[in-house]
Amino acid sequence: MSQTPPPPDPARAAAVPAHDSRPEPAPVVEFQPLGRLVPLVPGQTLLELAEGSGVGLEATCGGQGTCGKCKVRPETPADLPTAAELKLLGATAAEGYRLACRARPTGGGRVWVPPESRRQQQVILTTGQAMESELAPALAAYDLEVPPASLGGGQSHQERVLRHLEEIAGPPPGPWRAPLDLLRGLGPALEAQAGRVAAVVADRHRIIDVCPGWGAPCLGLAVDLGTTTVVAFLHDLRDGKSLAVKAEMNPQIVRGGDVISRITHCQEDPNGLAELAGQARECIDRLARAACAEAGVEPERIMECVVVGNTAMHHIFLGLDPTGLARAPYTPVAARALEVPARELGLNLASRARVVTLPVCAGFVGADSLAVALATGADRVERPTLIIDLGTNGEMILATPGAMLCCSAAAGPAFEGGQIRWGMRGAAGAVERATVDPATLTPTLRVIGDAPPLGICGSGLVSLVANLLRAGVLNPMGRFDTERLGPRLRRGEDGIEYVLAPAASTGSGQDLTLSERDISQLQLAKGAIHAGAELMLRQLGLERVERVLLAGAFGNYLDPQDVAAIGLAPLSGGEALEGVGNAAGAGAIMALLSHRQRRRTSAIARGIGYLELASHPGFHAAFAGGMRFPVGAEDVGL
Repeated sequence: MSQTPPPPDPARAAAVPAHDSRPEPAPVVEFQPLGRLVPLVPGQTLLELAEGSGVGLEATCGGQGTCGKCKVRPETPADLPTAAELKLLGATAAEGYRLACRARPTGGGRVWVPPESRRQQQVILTTGQAMESELAPALAAYDLEVPPASLGGGQSHQERVLRHLEEIAGPPPGPWRAPLDLLRGLGPALEAQAGRVAAVVADRHRIIDVCPGWGAPCLGLAVDLGTTTVVAFLHDLRDGKSLAVKAEMNPQIVRGGDVISRITHCQEDPNGLAELAGQARECIDRLARAACAEAGVEPERIMECVVVGNTAMHHIFLGLDPTGLARAPYTPVAARALEVPARELGLNLASRARVVTLPVCAGFVGADSLAVALATGADRVERPTLIIDLGTNGEMILATPGAMLCCSAAAGPAFEGGQIRWGMRGAAGAVERATVDPATLTPTLRVIGDAPPLGICGSGLVSLVANLLRAGVLNPMGRFDTERLGPRLRRGEDGIEYVLAPAASTGSGQDLTLSERDISQLQLAKGAIHAGAELMLRQLGLERVERVLLAGAFGNYLDPQDVAAIGLAPLSGGEALEGVGNAAGAGAIMALLSHRQRRRTSAIARGIGYLELASHPGFHAAFAGGMRFPVGAEDVGL
């Protein structure tokens, strides 16, 4: 490797004099080149030590020893590797490498973390295509000038506020309601600025805030709680204006890059659900504070928070047992839209703020899919439209003028770089686009951050395979042309492999390659997506769609030509393909800004059918057929 660990430094561990009766310090594991010193905890793996101290290691399988992403080179004494670990390590085992999730140190020392094993800051998609949204929030703010009480007037503070509210907002649909703690502060609020107060009313009859002065911010937060990333959108509910957008990696990722790993953690650890729920809530709290700091407002003025996510993320965030989602019949605990006091979830927003979650459709089609349906107008299409939300999982909606159908395809982690030897998330150093010269097979790479390439992210994987198909060096079965072996195409540990970049030009100091085994992982992922789309078309009696919308971070960065070339969905070539960005986030904003749009998601949930692929009699045949790449991919175009 180009970055080798420095030689051991004997001077670092000075000897303790024999007569010194002080206890010896606990052994320390030193993660380099990060410079992080971590006390040794007997029995813990290097991955557990790293995560417990903020050292970010890639571990898309959640420490199950199956992804091979957490390779480190320890100088600490440790237990011996198993045969399964050695198989994943391959030739690097001879260089002293171990999987951090399997190595249990028995003493202190240094651990070298190579660049490809460090969790990089992912490029997070926060925007979607421009969506029109009406401004009709469930909350309304009113500036009131309440006259002072008069001797003999006989009106309470409460009655005077309500009378002026009705003059401005009109009569409520039901009795006015105000919580006791609000009434306790009503007198001081009215006295502070001679009766000038700002009142916030929910659902036209529930007073949730009265504060001194006019123009007090009335804020709303829309959150896209994804399996990999979390995005928070801060809006002014008075005028709908966007104030700030903040995002970060979902901290639950330390328990696995997919929802099954996290559900398994909830099953196996009695505190697992509380741990993951706390991580999600703390993440939203952090993003809310960061967004408010940027906008120059206080988090205590956030009166409402709309959260969307897949069904597992929805359940874990609310503290609902998700384990039923992992076994047939994959039944959620709750599917309807919910309203929960923010304080009950530990969110430090306004004291009477509420958290609203949109409905979920099924065990693996959640509120985020309904938000996508809302943002893309799936219930109002004029021609058959296939909407594919590609992220950690693959959710699809087939919308026609008369019917809607959805399904979830277990596409696996390949679209986000998982199970690919040099796969990685979309962070600095990831190949995101590639072209291949058909004659010489020389690639031209586009790398995130213009850095030396470290690995291949999902869009780069699709782009590269599409171009290898166009170059005629890869056949529809995913096998390389053995007659073109040479400097770029060679035999490797995982079959024939294509060399994207030699060791001298990469950020890891090793050859960056794509093997037939890697390509088979992409085929498995795209086969599941292809099969889901094909079976939904059959269910609705359609032969093709006229429009395909690609939602989500992965879909947004794909080239439509590449999508067609690898046969991601059953397309005939005449469809219009377009990326719609973070449509789940856009839908969450629409639901935050309009109570009518929020109700519309419930109507969509009632009107959309669900197709369970796992039990469908035609799935296996459709899946097998969907794994093949199109014949003549070099001619596929739009």
